[in-house]
Amino acid sequence: MPFRIRLSLLILSCIMVFLTAPAEPPLLPTSEATKNDLWSAFNQRLQSNAAIRPLAFDLFTPELDTAFLTADGNTAVLWLALRDDYGRRLATEPGLALARQTPTGWQILLPGDPDWQEMLISLPPQSLPGEIQPLPANLQNEEIIIHAPLTGYYLPYAAGTARWMEGSISHFQFIPELGYPSCSIEYCRYAYDFTDYTSFPLLASKEGYVLASRDSCPDGSPTCTNYIVLHNRAEDTYQIYLHLAYGTIPDKLTPGTFVQRGQYIGDSDDTGYSTSQHVHFMVVDKNTLYFSNSGYYWGRSMDIRFADVPINNGIPRNCYEVTRFPIYDGATECLGNKLDPRNPANDWYVSGNVGAFPPTGSLTRPAAGATLLQGTGSTIDVTATAADDVRVTGVRLVVKVNGQWVEAGPKVTTPVQSSLYDWDVDLCSAGPLNGEVEIALRAWDHEGNMAAALSPRSVFVDHACPPSASQLKLAEVFDSTAVRLSWDGFDNGAGFGGFELQWRQEPDTWQNGGILTIPSHRRSVWFVGKPGASYAFRLRAIDINGQVEDWPAGDAAERFATLPSYCQSDENEPDDTPAQARSLRAGEWLSANLCGADNSDWYRIEILSAGNYLIPAFSHNGGAAVKMRLFAQDAASEVAAAQAAAAGENAYLRFHSPGSGIYYLQVESLLPDLMGTDAVYRLNLWEVQDTFLPLISR
Repeated sequence: MPFRIRLSLLILSCIMVFLTAPAEPPLLPTSEATKNDLWSAFNQRLQSNAAIRPLAFDLFTPELDTAFLTADGNTAVLWLALRDDYGRRLATEPGLALARQTPTGWQILLPGDPDWQEMLISLPPQSLPGEIQPLPANLQNEEIIIHAPLTGYYLPYAAGTARWMEGSISHFQFIPELGYPSCSIEYCRYAYDFTDYTSFPLLASKEGYVLASRDSCPDGSPTCTNYIVLHNRAEDTYQIYLHLAYGTIPDKLTPGTFVQRGQYIGDSDDTGYSTSQHVHFMVVDKNTLYFSNSGYYWGRSMDIRFADVPINNGIPRNCYEVTRFPIYDGATECLGNKLDPRNPANDWYVSGNVGAFPPTGSLTRPAAGATLLQGTGSTIDVTATAADDVRVTGVRLVVKVNGQWVEAGPKVTTPVQSSLYDWDVDLCSAGPLNGEVEIALRAWDHEGNMAAALSPRSVFVDHACPPSASQLKLAEVFDSTAVRLSWDGFDNGAGFGGFELQWRQEPDTWQNGGILTIPSHRRSVWFVGKPGASYAFRLRAIDINGQVEDWPAGDAAERFATLPSYCQSDENEPDDTPAQARSLRAGEWLSANLCGADNSDWYRIEILSAGNYLIPAFSHNGGAAVKMRLFAQDAASEVAAAQAAAAGENAYLRFHSPGSGIYYLQVESLLPDLMGTDAVYRLNLWEVQDTFLPLISR
């Protein structure tokens, strides 16, 4: 190169060096010691003058999120978070306070202080979030154009999932205080913050083309913001999603790529100007979109309506906003209790944003038409394949029960190899299946989409659940021919259809004995045998499909009982004829035992006035049960009769007396063989009043 040319280049380079101003250094993170000093100064400032203490600090507790210093160490920026009375930190953009170093320590400046604006604009532009940076020169005088609300938007997460709507109009209010507004009403009136207890997948709220994105910022970084921007060409608007997680935006979403509504675009996080993980979502006008000095896109938000928000004509609000702030756009409602606006149960908005690419899959085993189990237990082997455009997070077998798909067995999250899943399912967990059954595969993806019933098919199930089981307890014996038998039932999944109690007289065979069928809700029964005989008992359960528990092996019995052959009559004998009848008076209890079929008891009843009367005969002991006949004064004309349903049950006789008079009551054993010294019943006489409820027509 000729010397003259080299000399010219050298001179030009020197001129460029002298003419180029050095870039302002960005803000630097503070040490823990400096953060503590700043936080102490901040609290002293709040306590120094109650008049400047923001109202919401009585409702929220402020805390320092992070702090930065200028390169010379003389100015600090404090990011402030708020924690509510439930202990929950607000997931939104932080509040802002400034501090300057003085000979006596840090001096805190708050919005509204005389030097606030001057100190704010003195900071390096790239160190302030786009929300509070000065607007670009070409936008400072931009006329605000009022657009009709844009429709067709959906909440930016998967259908069927719910997220907490942390803030909307909060962005430009002075409450929650200090640091608010984080942005102006012109730019954030229609901005929304959605959060959850952990990071969550994001779906495109509406279709659009990728304008730009970044996901290289480390999770939780306060100085770097991950984002994606979608351009809807039909509206000529831009969807901005901020604070995304590191490395979660799909590689295929390069600039110019079309994104469907419901397509996965990344995960939420806490990157950038944020106090906790959330997504900041808004749609901006094409004429106000710009790339801020903070390294992400910003612009003036536009009025949008969510098709899946059931209140306020599609505008989400939280209960704190509608009870503490002015009403905007007629949005007066929230999802929750307005009297307890920060209750964690409030303001969870369920999305209707159906995924553009839900998971796919297919069952490979069991095959359609297969017969399952056949006495091999309740567990079957299931295999399936599943795939997704992002990743599959789980698969599960579903079974149709009463017309509804019911999940059966575990949710499997790990394939045995790429896209292949193999697991065991206890079919009994879905219910007492028997016969033809429809099964299918259910799959979930990372976005939260669920494919409810893939590759459905019919199979034949031979009793999914083992038979129900039972265990007889020791027989309760009395000085009576009635034995009380009770048992425990063990439901193995198929429920109880009933029980069968088998008995035999010893020594004899079961074939010559008998079987008593017992309803499924019973766990005890009285058995009445012949006086002086011995009996053996065994029990089995029957499930609702008619599947029967096995009897004990061989000829074995579970319980035995020997019945008395003799009965000691009660002290009231003889009372076997009307002439020997005892008096039964109203309100007076009388007791007697049953001592054989030919040993009836008679009672004389004197009624003093017309009315309705009830005679209860309670089984007091030994399985006593009676039948009663009421006669007129001649002891021959029957007036009424009643009897117990079974041994050990009560009986109730009701009658009407048209006036005063004498009646006779005959009481006999319900069964010819039911007798015993301990087979005791009790009687009473009550006058009863009929009560009639009004008939209400609807």
